[in-house]
Amino acid sequence: MIADWSLSSRDCYGECKAARLYVALIDSTEEHEQLKWRTGTHIRKFKTVTSMERVGVLCFSLFAVFSIHLMQTPVAATLKPTSTSTSTRQSFYRRPLPDSCTAFSSKNGRLIFSSALASKGLKSFFPLMEQYSTQSEPAYCGISTLVIALNAFAIDPRQTWKGPWRWYEESMLNCCLDLEEAKQKGVTLKAFSCLAVCQGIQASVYYTEEERVSENHFRETIKAACVESEGDGDGLRDVVVVSYTRKTLGQTGTGHFSPIAAFDSVSDSVLILDTARFKYGAHWVPLSLLYEAMQPVDPDTGRSRGYVLLSNEKEEEQEEFNQLLLQPIILRSRMKQNPIRRDYKAFLGKMANEPSWDNIWDYWTVNGTSPRKIWQMLGPQFKPCKDENETLLIVDQVLTLVDNFLRSKSLRLTVSGTKIGDTVCQNGECRPNYSRTLHVRPEQAIFIVFLASLPRERRLQIIFDEQAPSATQAAREQLLAEADLVEYTIETSDQAYF
Repeated sequence: MIADWSLSSRDCYGECKAARLYVALIDSTEEHEQLKWRTGTHIRKFKTVTSMERVGVLCFSLFAVFSIHLMQTPVAATLKPTSTSTSTRQSFYRRPLPDSCTAFSSKNGRLIFSSALASKGLKSFFPLMEQYSTQSEPAYCGISTLVIALNAFAIDPRQTWKGPWRWYEESMLNCCLDLEEAKQKGVTLKAFSCLAVCQGIQASVYYTEEERVSENHFRETIKAACVESEGDGDGLRDVVVVSYTRKTLGQTGTGHFSPIAAFDSVSDSVLILDTARFKYGAHWVPLSLLYEAMQPVDPDTGRSRGYVLLSNEKEEEQEEFNQLLLQPIILRSRMKQNPIRRDYKAFLGKMANEPSWDNIWDYWTVNGTSPRKIWQMLGPQFKPCKDENETLLIVDQVLTLVDNFLRSKSLRLTVSGTKIGDTVCQNGECRPNYSRTLHVRPEQAIFIVFLASLPRERRLQIIFDEQAPSATQAAREQLLAEADLVEYTIETSDQAYF
């Protein structure tokens, strides 16, 4: 018998290894403590023996204890998956759509598509379908939906994606929130609209809890965005984004964002381009059911869900410069700078009268001691590419206009008794030391913040005053856009986006 065990001792290594793995996985409850002690004792002895016969005996005794416990304890209660073990973690490949939804590629889905085509309900479909992509993170539905819309609008992000190509992707949307936090929590309607505004498009938010936001209001909004009418051009003008609860549709999961690409008036259905394509593909849903799915309260905000109308309508007479004017090209803001913006908002709130230049200058230079504080709240934009002649031209015109304002109004520009200028900039005091960013001096940035701190009527008066320094209309409007965005980030700095 001992000879037989000796011959089998080589094969028992696998059983011993499995038993030791089992010991590492079983619960640490009191009923398991004795088993863990007994198996641990066998393993410690196993390390000290040299006889192959004793190895075989210990191996089989250990495996016997392991096997008996397996028969007495349910597998689900013992082999618990761990956060670091991919071999025990359950995985999924997609989900079947519930009966309330009709897959876009199914026979019925194609029939609804044909009906929508006949009723001209595909105005948004083709631009959005060209950019339809899968969200890169499980909680990135809102982020990816906005990226799809921005690329469908054909908006130039003025940032390099890969190689020489400029193209929107998720990591570029870091204006109103921390993307690392968004990976865990996703985004709310308010955060989504803030991200859209930062990219230069209009975002109108509608919560279904509001009395005016009825099912018919939702239907009319969908029609305006999806149904063709006379005079429509080739470019995409509006996109409807919905924030809804999957459970109402009979799907697994909770809150979700996706764009609406089409409307069929015959079946009263909308086409959802589900960004979680690893789970559900594009599908048709009855409009009334989708409206119902937007009514449950979002636990992160305490408000209902709803929808956003994204608009990128252009004025024909300014079409050439429209894209530049809509987006900030001088300064940018990031979510991590929000505490500084909140402090500044509180500072402005304590003032009984309109803030003066000296008030703003002293605040951002720490009473004239340092020019660097302004970069804690915002920073220069990335430099335009060398072939972006129009953008380079407008950037130069705006900064020149700001310099002319500073000179013409004889504004105080001293730091530690010395007038700020290129001498200070040589020591890296002027701006964040990134070679990819614009050369924006602190006094230029502070002047834009000064404009943003004024009532808008006063801001318009200063920028467009006939006595103001000469500049192109495009430069003045771009300066106004820069100040408007800074004002927006300051005003929303104390609002929770999650």
